Amino acid sequence: MRNKFILGVRFPGFAGDWEQRKLGELCDEFQSGKNIKSEDVRAEGKYPVFGGNGLRGYTNTYNHDGLYALIGRQGALCGNVNISVGKAYFSEHAIAVKGNKDNETRFLYFLLDKMNLGQYSGQSAQPGLAVNKLIELSAFIPTFAEQTKIGGFFKQLDDIITLLQQELTILKQTKQGFLQKMFPKKGESVPDVRFPGFIEDWEQCKLDSMVDRLKSYSLSRDVETNDYTGYKYIHYGDIHKKVADIIDESSDLPNIKVGNYEFLEKGDLVLADASEDYQGIATPAVITIDMPYKLVSGLHTIALRPKQVDSLFLYYLISSPIFREYGYRVGTGMKVFGISVTNLLKFEGTFPSLEEQTKIGSFFKQLDNTIALHQRELDTLKETKKAFLQKMFV
Repeated sequence: MRNKFILGVRFPGFAGDWEQRKLGELCDEFQSGKNIKSEDVRAEGKYPVFGGNGLRGYTNTYNHDGLYALIGRQGALCGNVNISVGKAYFSEHAIAVKGNKDNETRFLYFLLDKMNLGQYSGQSAQPGLAVNKLIELSAFIPTFAEQTKIGGFFKQLDDIITLLQQELTILKQTKQGFLQKMFPKKGESVPDVRFPGFIEDWEQCKLDSMVDRLKSYSLSRDVETNDYTGYKYIHYGDIHKKVADIIDESSDLPNIKVGNYEFLEKGDLVLADASEDYQGIATPAVITIDMPYKLVSGLHTIALRPKQVDSLFLYYLISSPIFREYGYRVGTGMKVFGISVTNLLKFEGTFPSLEEQTKIGSFFKQLDNTIALHQRELDTLKETKKAFLQKMFV
């Protein structure tokens, strides 16, 4: 007699026990795909190719057709689970799983995802999953009707998550497009896109004339404390992680021990002077509120106080392609890349009137607020899905 289990969270109308079954008993197919030559996998093609780490590319042949759950058998993401609908090519590093007549494949996809299969990979330099071991793993399974209901529910969640992700991607791409078009290209004095009512040429100025430099401190993570001291700091690592970005009431910056420092104020910018790649050189953060605590510029940062420029405008100018290209040119280093204060302040940008600067800064801030809202909605929905996976599967 099989072990039985009754789940606590269920759809109305389902009351029977869930039965413990081996994965191999649930499937008509549970086996690795076939080898495909690397030259046959292209960026474009008729059919998707799935390998150990998910989608590899496309090819012009297929070896499976229909609804399948896919388990990454080898690779950096060993144990990851994907779903394929229609014609596709599954390589030898992907395990194709198809439910039998009593078990719904989409339900099995979510079940396998919940099972964290990566934990069963070997401990070698190239971890892998063995089909003969996976098919012996046990799970609690409901009736086919309840499986279908659960699979459909999670598919709806995934569809909404995909839609939100697409909307978020479009918003981010829109922002990047405006960053290119709302700041003049090199050698030009007006941008491609402008707010109505502004017609004057932008003036070229060195950054050195637009800001004052503030003191930064070589404070490592050792100065951090779990206790609230009224002192916080901006570490370059937190700028790269977006912990310090547009700093407002919601920013959760690290507490540090009390000390004798020069403090930052509303409108100040703090830039990371070191990065693991050129794209991250001089990534900025900007303070947008009157500080309710004492804030310090920490390790590998350059602190600036605008004196003839709107702080939000300057923040987005430094985030724009025109400055990113400059940072790439003057950046130094081999494994860790950096920018010196001297080179930073030599940057020559074009600046409009203060009124137009304020308009541009506010526009991008609103766009960032919309992006942040979509990101929070997406994160919340992903957490909701995770919670339901915990409650609706054993």
